[in-house]
Order: sequence, then C-alpha cells, then structure tokens
Amino acid sequence: MSATFYETYWSKDGSKWTPSSGSISADERDLFARHLPSGTKCLDYGCGDGIRYGRMLRESGVGHIGFDISENAVGQARAGGLDVRLLTPEGRTSLEDNSVDAAICFEVLEHLMEPQCALAEIFRCLRPGGVAMLSVPNAGFYTQRIEFLVTGFFCPGGSPHTARKSPWCDPHIRFYNPKIFRQLALSVGFEVAEERGEAFSLRSLPMIWRTRSLHPLMDVLSIPFAWMGRMFPSLFSGRIFLVARKPTV
Repeated sequence: MSATFYETYWSKDGSKWTPSSGSISADERDLFARHLPSGTKCLDYGCGDGIRYGRMLRESGVGHIGFDISENAVGQARAGGLDVRLLTPEGRTSLEDNSVDAAICFEVLEHLMEPQCALAEIFRCLRPGGVAMLSVPNAGFYTQRIEFLVTGFFCPGGSPHTARKSPWCDPHIRFYNPKIFRQLALSVGFEVAEERGEAFSLRSLPMIWRTRSLHPLMDVLSIPFAWMGRMFPSLFSGRIFLVARKPTV
C-alpha cells in the first residue's frame, strides 16, 4: 500500500467508522501494565492519529513517540498534542539506534508490503533487552476457515467499507497465523518472550463485527467460551499478540 492510499485512509470523511475506532483491549492494558511503567520511552510504530494509544500512554507517564506514513494522521495526532512524526517512504524513523525502551506495533504489519523491514526498524531503535509488543489479525480464525471452506470467499477484514464489498481494495495485504507471526519476529533477530491469543469472542462472527450495537451483547455471551482463544489461538483467537525482546548480546 502506498502513502497516497493512507492519506485517504486517515482522512476525516464523516463516516461512522475510522481506523482508530474501538477501545483499548484487556490484553493491551495487561501488556502496558507489565512493560510500560511511567518514564518508559516508547516507540509507537504506525500510530495513525494516536487516539487509541498515544493519549492514554502519555497520560500514564510514558514517553510516547509515534510514527506514521500518513501526513493526515500525523497532523491529526500533533493537533491533539502528541509527539508524532512522519516515517520515510521506506518505513524508517528518525530515531537513533538503541534509543527507546519499548515499542508497540498493533494491527500494522498486515498493512505492509515488507513487514520485515518495519520490524527491523523497530529492532534497530530498541535498546538491548527492550521489548516490542506486537499484534496482528489471525487469518486462521475459525470464521475465516468456515467462510472460505463453504463459500470460497476470503475476507481481508481491514475495513467494513472494503472487506466484503471490494476486498481487492482492502488495506490488509499480509496474513498471519501464530506460527508465521512468530517466524517473522525471529527472522529479524528478536527473541519471542511471550505469545498469546486474545479471548474468544462472538463479536468476530461475519456481519456482527460491523454492527457495533451488538458488541456488548456478544461480549457477555462469549464469557463462557473465552478460554478457547487462550488454549487454541490458531483456531479460536481473532487476534495474535507477541512480546518480542531484543537480545542483550
């Protein structure tokens, strides 16, 4: 995907859905509590407009530094008082080697033609022993498998405007399961310190994920089945998390 595409992606067009819609998940809050104490210097790679994570991290005392490819997103983040800067066309930041304690890169790598280059840049910026908290959608989630088996249709899942109406225009262009995600992190030199799937949720069922009014009900109905996402992430988790550590030697 080109930078031009993401200028439109992050434009305020008045639609009900935006890329920054949604709240911070329980998994994300747990990772932040364990790896981002006050005073930590944190790179937010592919931060967008910073609404979802940047403001909260700044308010909790984290030294948040965001980077994004879209000038629209960077402008919106700066207007909100965040320290957000523009990535180069090659996905490089302006940070020095070994200059941040931690990094987050949530729901970004599936958008990139060369995700290994983005992870290599995060690796470069982290100090030895620093951690990168990463997440991607799980392309092997059971709803994807059933839909593909029964209908032959693969839903990229990047935007309710494109995922089923025009999947060839969807912003998700790379697809992961837990094994592939782990291999990607290892390929650039990271050690995988933790991997997990998010709790199973019925809100990920086709059509329901686009109907936000149903999400609270689906969350309640999912409680008895939440364990399935933890125990069998490759099948029952819609989202995969990794904590990848930069070796100290």
